Amino acid sequence: ISPFISHLPLGRDTTQFSTEDASGSTSQAANIMEALEVGATTFLIDEDTSATNFMIRDGRMQQLVSADKEPITPFLWRVRTLCERAGVSTIMVIGGSGDYFHVADTV
Repeated sequence: ISPFISHLPLGRDTTQFSTEDASGSTSQAANIMEALEVGATTFLIDEDTSATNFMIRDGRMQQLVSADKEPITPFLWRVRTLCERAGVSTIMVIGGSGDYFHVADTV
């Protein structure tokens, strides 16, 4: 999960992560990484059922918490790289986060 989660409480390793009790953002990061491992080429994501702090970090939160203190790299910041370098498409159902419009090929 390390491409999305840099560090966890109690110093738990994010490069070889396993748990039976993860937060929403950690669970979503793990699901993305597992899907990539088995060769997924498309993600279908519903914003309403996603962990908000995994999906985006708005400008105000970026001002409040500096990047070096924030353990989560939002999916928004990785979605274009996944498409361009790994060939993984993402289809999203969005109702509240316009931040994805600037990285979308089609709206």
